[in-house]
Amino acid sequence: MRPPKPILHVRFFLEYIAVLPLYWFIRILPHCLLFPSAKFAGSMFFLLPSVRRLLCANIRIAFPDKDDSEVRGIASRSASNLILALLEFFWFIDRPEMLEKYVDFPEKERVITEKNKKTGHGLIWATPHLGNWELAGLKFRHDAEIPFAVVVRPLNNFFLNRIIHSGRSSEGSRVIPDKGAVKGMIKALKEGFFIATLVDQNTRARDGGVFVDFFGLPVPTSRVPAMFARKLNTPVAVGGCIRKGNRYEMFAEELPKLPSEYMTDEDLIQDIMKITERLVRENPDQYLWLYKRWLYIPEAVTEEQRRSYPFYSVKTTPRFYSELASK
Repeated sequence: MRPPKPILHVRFFLEYIAVLPLYWFIRILPHCLLFPSAKFAGSMFFLLPSVRRLLCANIRIAFPDKDDSEVRGIASRSASNLILALLEFFWFIDRPEMLEKYVDFPEKERVITEKNKKTGHGLIWATPHLGNWELAGLKFRHDAEIPFAVVVRPLNNFFLNRIIHSGRSSEGSRVIPDKGAVKGMIKALKEGFFIATLVDQNTRARDGGVFVDFFGLPVPTSRVPAMFARKLNTPVAVGGCIRKGNRYEMFAEELPKLPSEYMTDEDLIQDIMKITERLVRENPDQYLWLYKRWLYIPEAVTEEQRRSYPFYSVKTTPRFYSELASK
């Protein structure tokens, strides 16, 4: 049961007061100190049994051939990467000169963005939780000088959400809340914006999700990128920002077919996930394994697949598909 709103507001404000000094401390740190800070914090985070269990369970699905030592190593480094991504996001806000210094925008990625900029149709930038997905948005808007809109799920704590929102919009980007995002996305695409949306989060069928394969198991994924791509003939690319030592490199990979060539939304989303899976295999330490990606077990799976789902997974219920069905 959620606490009454006044109590909730007090709690949110106290959390905000607690985080604010840390935020400003991060801002004054030299960039080189972010790495040892994140490594230490990530190591402490990894000591939590629930965190360690979730990380290792997810990694074993993706890499069943790795032994326990290798799995724990990836898990520990992934925890540190998550902390580092947050520290970097705060650190790079309103520092365009540092984006120039530390983040590379390769020629191949520039060609993709310039080509789609000239068409005026916009671009759907499907972004996985890989590397530093928040930093990708800052660099893209700053370097490409293209109107950029991001679809996000706001934090429950509206005080803390102000900090995150200011960062996401610091380079002139437009922020579109995930609830009611359809109208905002249509408007942005018609105005020539490039749209960024995270593609590796669970979306129930009643909210527009479809099951596609990810590391050999079906997961529910939003069909929104495919829906807009196919109806508005908008190109799609899987893009983001990968860490290379103490530097960063943007990446963008277009789908193998044009949106109009896909017969169904599921086919297009599956190609997005295929590219995402390959990128994760190449950079396992930089993926967000601390998420219950295999939470829902669909009805149409084999017994072998059912046994492969992790400890936290649950079978889908009628409510997963429809509010009316559950009633």
